[in-house]
Amino acid sequence: MPDEAFRKAMVQEYARRLNAGDVEGALDLFTDDVVFEDPVGRPPTVGREALRRHLVLSVENHVEETPGESVTSMCGRFVVTPARVVLRTPAVMSLYIIGIVEFNDEGLGCHVRAFWGMTDMTVGVARHPDATAQADATRQHA
Repeated sequence: MPDEAFRKAMVQEYARRLNAGDVEGALDLFTDDVVFEDPVGRPPTVGREALRRHLVLSVENHVEETPGESVTSMCGRFVVTPARVVLRTPAVMSLYIIGIVEFNDEGLGCHVRAFWGMTDMTVGVARHPDATAQADATRQHA
């Protein structure tokens, strides 16, 4: 079972590989029968080949994923991470997501759930994640 540090690092490594355009490297972090729900509520992407198509499309749209601080579970199977994802499709689309990754005993992601809705998406100029967090904090304290 992967430890907490491993699970947290996996999220960062996935984003690094995906942002670098390394689809095969990103795929190496998942099981052959991975279930990838992006977003939750839509039909899931099932299996590495389907996930490969999803990731290739993301890379073609110049994905930039910036994960925040992860939280893990006491059972040793999950990591939950907020993230800002920016795509250029060709317009800039910015999403705020909460991702939940479940790991198998070998430390591979077997089920990924990306929670986001229409109100978590903006189309137009992408904001830097730090600026978004700062603006959100300012609104809360106003």
